[in-house]
Amino acid sequence: MNYTGTRLHDEIVISELVTLHYFEFSKDYKFPGEKHNFWEFVYVDKGELTAIREQERLNLKSGEVIFHKPNEWHSLIADGINASAAVVITFRSVSPSMRNFENRTFKTGSVQKKLLSSIIDEAREAFDTPLSELFTPRLHRRKGSVFGCEQMLRLHLTEFLLLLLRDDSSPPSNSMKRNLDSGLFGEIEEFLHESLGRKISLEEIARYAGVSKTAVKQLFREQAGCGACEYFTRLKIDRAKTFIRESDYNFTQIAELLGYDSIHYFSRQFKKYVNMSPTEYAGSIRALSNSAEEYGKGGTVNDGYYNTCSNIDISACGSGGSEKA
Repeated sequence: MNYTGTRLHDEIVISELVTLHYFEFSKDYKFPGEKHNFWEFVYVDKGELTAIREQERLNLKSGEVIFHKPNEWHSLIADGINASAAVVITFRSVSPSMRNFENRTFKTGSVQKKLLSSIIDEAREAFDTPLSELFTPRLHRRKGSVFGCEQMLRLHLTEFLLLLLRDDSSPPSNSMKRNLDSGLFGEIEEFLHESLGRKISLEEIARYAGVSKTAVKQLFREQAGCGACEYFTRLKIDRAKTFIRESDYNFTQIAELLGYDSIHYFSRQFKKYVNMSPTEYAGSIRALSNSAEEYGKGGTVNDGYYNTCSNIDISACGSGGSEKA
């Protein structure tokens, strides 16, 4: 019997990754605006941001993503009240299906959010360029990177784009099924958010959930990739970062608000998870805002800023929690 292969059709082909960022913004952050000859999307991970494209102004909430087509002028500003965080990815694609993203915003579900998390993880494996740098003229490949990380990044990014369009055109029941979260995990996560101002134990979490400690451990390993108490600590540190970006409290007050016995213990845990002290983190946030401000003082939008970049062709492959929180 003779077999004939079928060449699979690609709806979206990403030829080059230009930049990839994860930004944590102060409440007063303002980016003056730019345009470039490739695609960009901004996903609001935390808080709210105002995106401006050409003459249109849009308020984006957590979980929403906006696309900017090539050569579209765009800007981004915080609301002056709340700190925020965003994923910003720029890339090149000439696929006809990309036209479906023009002048569009989308709401994401849990599947898309997990894909974005995987994209960030693979980017950190593939490149040693800091994701928080405002301007990245070139992504530098990491020596000894994990096998296949660039290809995995491209696959996750492509799947993210495809699912946005598929869910946009699918019956609500289909997209809801794909994005259905674990109900129990969501309930526990809400409980943890409400308990950030105090200490908590694995036993208390299990008692709240009405399941065994072993079941809680398994659930968090599957849903979060870490133990429940480590996840709780990460939530505390993430809330601390938000407090710092909003500048309403000093470090001692933040430690007290999050149930830490001392500023010294808080600082040690913060540095463990953020790889910098609270003071250094606050300085990095100011530096990001200052960089955007200095860029704005240049007077003109640098259309060609990225055009001379040495971009990354990603069509080719690149080479636990304790019982007490």
